[in-house]
Amino acid sequence: MKVRELIERLSERQKKTVMGCLERCGILDLDEEIEVYPSDNVSRFLKILSNPIRYGILKMLMNRWMCVCLIAEALEVDQTLVSHHLRILKELGILEEKKEGKLRFYRTKKDKLREYLNALLEDLGYEPSETSERS
Repeated sequence: MKVRELIERLSERQKKTVMGCLERCGILDLDEEIEVYPSDNVSRFLKILSNPIRYGILKMLMNRWMCVCLIAEALEVDQTLVSHHLRILKELGILEEKKEGKLRFYRTKKDKLREYLNALLEDLGYEPSETSERS
């Protein structure tokens, strides 16, 4: 929705106040498009990351490989619950997995996580920094 359309929805008193401010300060372009909600990709990432168990898993796996049993012990939750959350993180593409015998080990894919974080920053109107692209 454009700023102009938002202003039209205000009461007459609010319109007068806002327009006066805009004229004095030159704050907004009336034809500027205002986007409020995140893109579908960013929204999905935020929903997945907002779960404390999934966040904890990602944090634990940033610099190490761990198996389900160790993750479950660290989080003090059942292994089936950890497996459920690992599946969701793998579907998003931010975990890598390797098998060692009967065990499966997981680690955060930092490059894929960085892509999502950069998409979030871009969605908020920030340019991804050079330092975040290098590491």
